[in-house]
Amino acid sequence: YVPANGTILSSKKYELLSDKDTVWTVLQRAVKEHKIHLEYEGANENVYNNVYIEGINHIYEFSAGPLSGWMYRVNGVYPSYGCSQYVLKDGDQIEWHYTVDLGRDLGADGR
Repeated sequence: YVPANGTILSSKKYELLSDKDTVWTVLQRAVKEHKIHLEYEGANENVYNNVYIEGINHIYEFSAGPLSGWMYRVNGVYPSYGCSQYVLKDGDQIEWHYTVDLGRDLGADGR
């Protein structure tokens, strides 16, 4: 499920459809358009009231050990809150990365 170059989806541009678009809403559009498998826990299913990404392209949290899972960053920064709470602005660049060490391997602080 991991492509040879390690990239599931190369950089794409998405127009924001409203001033309430979030990282989550753009992710939903991208995976639907490119037919990429996605599994998540809905915001109403956890105490954080936020969408939690369990798996992208059949690569899941804990697939590479107990500290592994998906993290996102916007404009080079890993936010300390979930993807359905991050409201985007025009020009924001979103990236999803897979961590094997709670983000430390990505240069994030692991939040």
